[in-house]
Amino acid sequence: MKFSFASWLTAAIAGVTAVSAMPAAAQQQLTIASWGGTYQENQKEVLFTPFTAETGIAIREDNYLGGWAPFQAMADTGTYKWDVVQTEGPELLRGCEEGVFLKLDWSKIPNSDKLIPEAKGECGLGVVTIGSIIIYNTGAFATPPQKMTDFFDLEKFPGKRGIRKGPKINLEYALMAAGIDLNDIYKTLSTPEGLDLAFSKLDEIKSELVTWEAGAQPIDMVSGGSVVMSIAYNGRFAVAREDGRPIDAIWDKGTYSMDYWAVPAGTKDAEAAYSFLNFYADDERQAEFVKRTNYGPTARGAEDLLTPEKREMVPTVGRLKTHLFSSNTEALNFWLDNYPSLLERWNAWISSN
Repeated sequence: MKFSFASWLTAAIAGVTAVSAMPAAAQQQLTIASWGGTYQENQKEVLFTPFTAETGIAIREDNYLGGWAPFQAMADTGTYKWDVVQTEGPELLRGCEEGVFLKLDWSKIPNSDKLIPEAKGECGLGVVTIGSIIIYNTGAFATPPQKMTDFFDLEKFPGKRGIRKGPKINLEYALMAAGIDLNDIYKTLSTPEGLDLAFSKLDEIKSELVTWEAGAQPIDMVSGGSVVMSIAYNGRFAVAREDGRPIDAIWDKGTYSMDYWAVPAGTKDAEAAYSFLNFYADDERQAEFVKRTNYGPTARGAEDLLTPEKREMVPTVGRLKTHLFSSNTEALNFWLDNYPSLLERWNAWISSN
């Protein structure tokens, strides 16, 4: 059969045209929702952009503002707009129980061996630890307080105290100060005698209490001198300390909570979501994130990569051994079952003479 150059050229052009008309393969993509603001900007720089560079999986960002409503909408409509979301303990627990989040297959996250046990939930991988600590004004005392129980010692350390508005955290601190073992805090709070003990311990400092609501308030109160000590969040403390404010922290005991990465059950690419979770469970990556945010790591080796100055400001893994974990199932169920009645009792107590 004869084959002319003209027929070959015609066929070649047709082939090129056909190939160019084919759509390009879509890039694999994850939609990840987090808290927005500077926090999420740091996530983009430390996590999202490097993840895409390493895996080729693009990340579309969205914001999650807290609460259960977005997850209820997903369950009701069957439309899951997120593949990974950073959420808090109460929503994680409910979402796991109601099947809104995947139960994680930890064999698909080999780096999970680097995580502390508390960071490996049934449906969530721990993102950061958030410490609740006692801070004090460095100019208020000739000899500074060193123990959490000093917060309850008005004779040795006189002055006003700041506490978060409401019963949460405050009842836990009271029982710790009363000598209850960390493992027994919520079991004790579940009894009438335990609640009476917590409120009686708070009675010892009630005359000096000042309540706050926003996380910036205790920093301003302590550094400004309107109170000499306060319960506060470690992230706010760290920023203020770096800014040179006259405050320091007591780290011997406190509480800590944890945020989690969760994977909605309706994700269209669970394998890519697992790839992201594994990417996050890394010492160096978490250390860099801690440097920027002042929250604690969930990877055991991350704190070894921090400067001594930075370690003084964050809830390191070593410190967590003496702090109450307020995001475990026992704690979350306790407050889910008892918050309304305890809030009523708290309001009556705080307003009485």
